[in-house]
Amino acid sequence: MRKITKSAVPSHLGTRLLDVAEVFAGLGVSREETVVRPGERLPVIGVRDLQDGAVAARGALDTVGFSSLTKAANYAVQVDDVLLTGRGTLLKFGLVGAETAGAIASANIIVVRPGPDVKGGALFAILSSDVFRPKIEVLRRGATTLLSLSPKDLAKLEINLPPLAEQERIAALVKDAQIAYRTALEAAEIRRSLARRLIDARLFGDNQNH
Repeated sequence: MRKITKSAVPSHLGTRLLDVAEVFAGLGVSREETVVRPGERLPVIGVRDLQDGAVAARGALDTVGFSSLTKAANYAVQVDDVLLTGRGTLLKFGLVGAETAGAIASANIIVVRPGPDVKGGALFAILSSDVFRPKIEVLRRGATTLLSLSPKDLAKLEINLPPLAEQERIAALVKDAQIAYRTALEAAEIRRSLARRLIDARLFGDNQNH
């Protein structure tokens, strides 16, 4: 059963993560259950759904049947939750947006839910930073091809949070950077598709569909 960790107001530096956020692992769901498990089907977040600091939208996620919606709801992610890979080869991070909120975190995902006076964007920036990331990496254990991270160990890490006003500025920068990155990717994909069409037209002319 998921243990709820209450967050406290971060009034000083050097507090532990568990003092400013709720940290828990997602709900155990096997790959086979994405197809055959009975019950109402809900979108589930797996490791592959964390990409480039973002989390896939609900419509792009695999769905799983849940007989107990009440139990599943305990693992539904919220806007500004920070997600990490709890099991896997790579340590990945994602910041939950409105397009993902309500999806269920799987057991391979660790959810870090910011407290009332903590901004998720700022927390994401700290945890995924080049400075803090190595502190998380050393906590991962297991075989070289499948490392695991304990939510309990993660929650004990000390974290230096800036004042709330600065957190808000950092969170805004994170959001702007993610929007700019996604926009650039979409534009690059459009340019690549157009270039491919032009190349095919020059190579094959009107015969490319025959």
